[in-house]
Amino acid sequence: MFRTPMLAACALLLLAAAPSAALAQPKSEAAKEKARMDGLRARVRSYRCVTQAGRKYYGSTIPPQCHGELVEALSAQGTVLFRIEPPPTPEQRAAKEAEEQKAAGAEAAKQEARKAAEVQARRDRALLQTYSNEEDIERVRHRALSSNREASAQVEARIAQLRRRQEQLAKEGGKYEDPSEAPEKFRRDAKAVAYDLSLQEQLLASRKGEAAEINARYDEEKRKYRLLTGGAKGK
Repeated sequence: MFRTPMLAACALLLLAAAPSAALAQPKSEAAKEKARMDGLRARVRSYRCVTQAGRKYYGSTIPPQCHGELVEALSAQGTVLFRIEPPPTPEQRAAKEAEEQKAAGAEAAKQEARKAAEVQARRDRALLQTYSNEEDIERVRHRALSSNREASAQVEARIAQLRRRQEQLAKEGGKYEDPSEAPEKFRRDAKAVAYDLSLQEQLLASRKGEAAEINARYDEEKRKYRLLTGGAKGK
């Protein structure tokens, strides 16, 4: 009667202890490795190295002549217990740093490529969610171009109005042999009209440029849509 609750409690305790055991495993391995190296160090009786000139040096401690060389730790029987790698040379450090920078650059490029692919995937999904067929793209293009034409027509009407006003001012200005004799208000009006006309002409050029951009944008939308749908137009 009481065995089932006890078993359940034991199972819960084991599950709770599992993460701790998983964390303890790497520490246990590290502790074993440290113990192994401590044991090897305790058995060391001498050190040996061979210089680049081919000369051998021995000592109960690492001989000063072994600085910068590969050192072997020996047991009482002359067995190599472990080796102590020499510190890297400036050239080796520079080569290692260059390799690390190269690897870091490659990893950064990989990350950027992955981000770009993710952004493109989102754009592709949005494109397919926006349009159900190519006719949808053309309808949106038509609305955008219509809005652009309406805006351009308004600017053209304003330009025509300003040019008429400019012609009127030119006729009025013909009354004055010397332009400096014209009233201050007349000169201000002429200057304001010329300035406004210049702005409207720039705006009209911008509107015409927008029409080209609209067509280019929806041409690209259609190209991508065909690519994503295998060229099917849909119904």
